[in-house]
Amino acid sequence: MCKSGNEKTEAIIMEQSRKAAKLECKRVQGIRNRSSYLLFQQIYNFLKSKPDITDILRKFYDVLDGRCSFGSRRNAEYAAESLDRVLRENAKVNERRSK
Repeated sequence: MCKSGNEKTEAIIMEQSRKAAKLECKRVQGIRNRSSYLLFQQIYNFLKSKPDITDILRKFYDVLDGRCSFGSRRNAEYAAESLDRVLRENAKVNERRSK
């Protein structure tokens, strides 16, 4: 039995849609396999728990350190020291405000 022109056109469109959906699925899977996707997913889940500022800054440091953003171990240690100083100083300011 021969297909009419409309049936052929519909079949072609359906095939193209199926191929496009398959390509999109592969593209999304490729994105989900990226380390950046996993990092953002972890950060999202972390922030969803509504952490306090201290936890956020420590997590930020961990992310930077994990990506070797400080350039050297010594610079990472200096950054950790700086973070600790910021947290201590601001904890004192917050204590004074609450009194």
